[in-house]
Amino acid sequence: MKKFLFFLCTAFTLLGFTSLKAQTYTIEKDTVRLTFSGTDLMYMRDSIVPLTGSSIIDWKIVSTNFPADWQAQTIGICDNNSCYPWSLLWPSGATKTSHLYSSTSGVRDFHLQLNIKDASTSGTYYIVVKLTNTTTLADTTQVYAVTFMPTAVPSVSKAIDEISLYPNPTNNDINVVYNANADVKTIAVYNIIGKVMAVYKVSGNSANLSLDNVPAGIYFVRLVNSQGEVVVTRKFTKQ
Repeated sequence: MKKFLFFLCTAFTLLGFTSLKAQTYTIEKDTVRLTFSGTDLMYMRDSIVPLTGSSIIDWKIVSTNFPADWQAQTIGICDNNSCYPWSLLWPSGATKTSHLYSSTSGVRDFHLQLNIKDASTSGTYYIVVKLTNTTTLADTTQVYAVTFMPTAVPSVSKAIDEISLYPNPTNNDINVVYNANADVKTIAVYNIIGKVMAVYKVSGNSANLSLDNVPAGIYFVRLVNSQGEVVVTRKFTKQ
């Protein structure tokens, strides 16, 4: 009987903890992608959609690999409270606080806005934003992946250089974005001593690699083209 009561108490404690961390909202997409080709101000929207009640969200940029010449352009993030320029968000990692996001009414807007048409660096780069429910302390991660295409058709050698891995470091999956002109057909994951850990058949210009069976450590991805040639290698860390 005592063991049964102890089990019940433990179960209720765990349920209470789970409830405390329960999420009361969702976002439209985990990753929002945009190809920017020299136009003016553009928006990448990832609205916050409350599931029940209402939520105030603390948020901040936790990671980015935007080139310096991109960061010098017009970039900002807006919630339902205000819009904040890049200089107030990065590299400080400053936390901003939204107004209430309500399941019954209110503005659900959350978006990245940018104008990088005068930048010189092309390729695909990302921003990672962490959202925290101020009541439950549950976290959600948004990724904004931006591809800036030059006005001229890129050469194959340039295409090979245009690759992005995110998030890096990662706890689970990792996204690989590359230029379609690189003719990538296979992506392989190797450990630091050169052992193959996983191989993925890919198409298009991006892939999501599941790392569920890969232990924590430092690894390399090798992108292989249709001729069996390794066109690029990049390093990442799994935590």
